[in-house]
Amino acid sequence: MPKTREELTRRRKEILNILGSGIRVESLDELGDQLKVRGFQVTKSSISRDLKDLEIVRVDGHYQIPALDPDDKTLQRMDDFIREVVPSGPYLTVILCTPGAGRAVATVLKSQEWMEITGVVSDNETAVVSTANNYDQKLLLSRLKRHFGPKLRVGSKGHKGAQSLQTQEAPDT
Repeated sequence: MPKTREELTRRRKEILNILGSGIRVESLDELGDQLKVRGFQVTKSSISRDLKDLEIVRVDGHYQIPALDPDDKTLQRMDDFIREVVPSGPYLTVILCTPGAGRAVATVLKSQEWMEITGVVSDNETAVVSTANNYDQKLLLSRLKRHFGPKLRVGSKGHKGAQSLQTQEAPDT
């Protein structure tokens, strides 16, 4: 446990420097070793807390800092991490991701600042996107289709398999 808030901030900045420097870090032990070389006394649990608070994700066997720029390139980098998109009622869209990529996908979607998204929550393999209404959900699905193209699969809750992403007409209410 750091003795001061400043020490915690310095350690977290150093974690970002290490991961941003191109060093491939595959385990908490490796990151701990890097921090110890730089003069920090750390435990696995403190490193784990730091990674969670910094929203660092583990993808393809190593830790990464998710990109936060709201641009098409950032979104395109998420292409390989999204396995399927499943609308769940008129307000929620579940995005199934490769293991370890759920938080990164959620972070990138938040950074896009799309008006139709009212919130995003995630775990390691899933991002759940909320919209205010059915129309906004259709806009979201449309944007996802435009960015990820025919490769993106949209499943339908209660149906086996996935179908191509097509925006469906909303029933008249």
